[in-house]
Amino acid sequence: MMKEDVKNSFEDYTFEQWQQLLESSLKGKTLEDLHTKTYEGITLQPLYTVRPEGDDLHPSRWWAENNDWLISQQVKAASIDEAIQQVKEELKKGTEVISIKKCGEKNWSQEQINALLSLQEKPHLFFHSKQTVESFLPFLTALRNETVIEGIFGYDLLSDHAASGEAISKETKERWVLTVTELSHCQPSLKSLVISTIPYHNAGANAIQELSAALAQASWIINHFAQEGWKVEDIVEKMHIQFPAGGNFFLEVAKLRAFRALWSHFISCYNVGDLPVSLGSESSAFTKTVQDAHVNILRSGNEAFAAALGGVNYLHVEPFDSPLGAPSALGSRIARNIQLILKEETFLKGIADPGGGSYYIETISKQLAEESWSSFLAIEEKGGIEEVLATGILQEQIQQVWEQRVKDSAVRKVTIVGTNRYASAQKNIMPDRSKLQNKPENNKRLTAHSTGEQWEAIVSVLQHEGELESLPPVEIVALGQLKDYKPRVDFIVGILNTAGLKSSVLSQAGDSPVQIICGTNEAYSQYAGDLVLKKKPYQSIYIAGKVEDSLAEEWRSTGLTDTLFEGKDMIEFLTSIIRQLKEVKSQ
Repeated sequence: MMKEDVKNSFEDYTFEQWQQLLESSLKGKTLEDLHTKTYEGITLQPLYTVRPEGDDLHPSRWWAENNDWLISQQVKAASIDEAIQQVKEELKKGTEVISIKKCGEKNWSQEQINALLSLQEKPHLFFHSKQTVESFLPFLTALRNETVIEGIFGYDLLSDHAASGEAISKETKERWVLTVTELSHCQPSLKSLVISTIPYHNAGANAIQELSAALAQASWIINHFAQEGWKVEDIVEKMHIQFPAGGNFFLEVAKLRAFRALWSHFISCYNVGDLPVSLGSESSAFTKTVQDAHVNILRSGNEAFAAALGGVNYLHVEPFDSPLGAPSALGSRIARNIQLILKEETFLKGIADPGGGSYYIETISKQLAEESWSSFLAIEEKGGIEEVLATGILQEQIQQVWEQRVKDSAVRKVTIVGTNRYASAQKNIMPDRSKLQNKPENNKRLTAHSTGEQWEAIVSVLQHEGELESLPPVEIVALGQLKDYKPRVDFIVGILNTAGLKSSVLSQAGDSPVQIICGTNEAYSQYAGDLVLKKKPYQSIYIAGKVEDSLAEEWRSTGLTDTLFEGKDMIEFLTSIIRQLKEVKSQ
């Protein structure tokens, strides 16, 4: 068959015809019901048929000739010798830079620094945590005439202080400028002006808040160092911007592409030509969980893939078991191998802007860029990033996004696999989260969160109080045959498993302080009223599933506690029944 024959054998359909066909299969729903609104206020659609206006010279394409990046696995160690050994192993097995995220010992010697740097013929560093930078700084400046070092070596002064809620003193800024200036003379190949949006992200920020904060910090740094006599070209040459990669795959790809467009527009305002900036990324700590930690492998793989597609120069994948404590050798190996697979087996390193050409990705890249630019201008109009952090304006905006995330998690609008859905009844030991605060006392502090922390806090409190194994079981009263009650029993058991609560299925009400009736609505009409009337004074009684409002009100008037169905605040439900189970146990 000729090419023209193939082309002519398929009939053309309009978007309206496709929409009509789709809605005919949606059982009364419309196309708008398939739209999803993100925390950025962007509406994601099920189909994109138009490419955003613009030419093919998107910054993501001219920024680099290919999509290669440096595998930058950061090690955590209890001692200096252990850190050196771990870095050696990482380099041997595929990591391409020397990077230490955290070390239990701070007092490095020149001999130990030399041993670390000798692991590479041309040392390439990737350090962006304050602790390691301050530990290494005196030694690197002392090596000015001995060893040429390149890479990233600095920390984010602004976001680090915002994470602690502290204001930046004039003296602190002066020391920071002197440090960067000295490093630029001693080790000119190092990039020491680091901007990190990780504290914003971990506090719950959306992508627009991250992007606009990154631009605002770049503006602040350029203005600050220009006053010290630096040229814009020299300032940008020293910059590195670190973005975390979150859990919304396509949005994270678009975030990095949007930043390139934003940066191109931003730097053009200084009339210095096209000056690309170094970009790095790492898998998000915000999306990781302690419970069912192996799911973190999937999360990290998804996030690393998004960062690679978005195009970064440095990439770190956090080991899946880091939330449990020090990462294991297996966790470190899997994290490193995720990157090796992306580079060597999916061939992403050889493609420039892999996301380009996707109407979906290009559309949301454009939307993110436009909204982020407006947000950046708003920050500048309020006096710049230092001012909005000092007054708590940005922190309050991020807090509002975080509170919405908490609500969505509680009603399970957002699924956290292994935590608020599909959870195992067997629980890992949790760190103590009894003092967890949803809203920080200091409104100028960027408090780090994790997406499942409210659910895991319930488990943590029970474990540290020694109550998890000793609480009486919740009794599920099953009405009718197995096929009738099983769907709702499974629904209830799934919720109880998120907190590690025991349950038993009975054919009639028992003595547990918490009774949950499961069956069909027809069975409820026949039996639920009597069960509610006969409940014991110390008992709470619930019905699984939605029932008619009139029946629910009638049963509530005779003792029904509540009905349970998708969309209910399950954190509130679990907190309530745990309190009652504890009260009865203590009597």
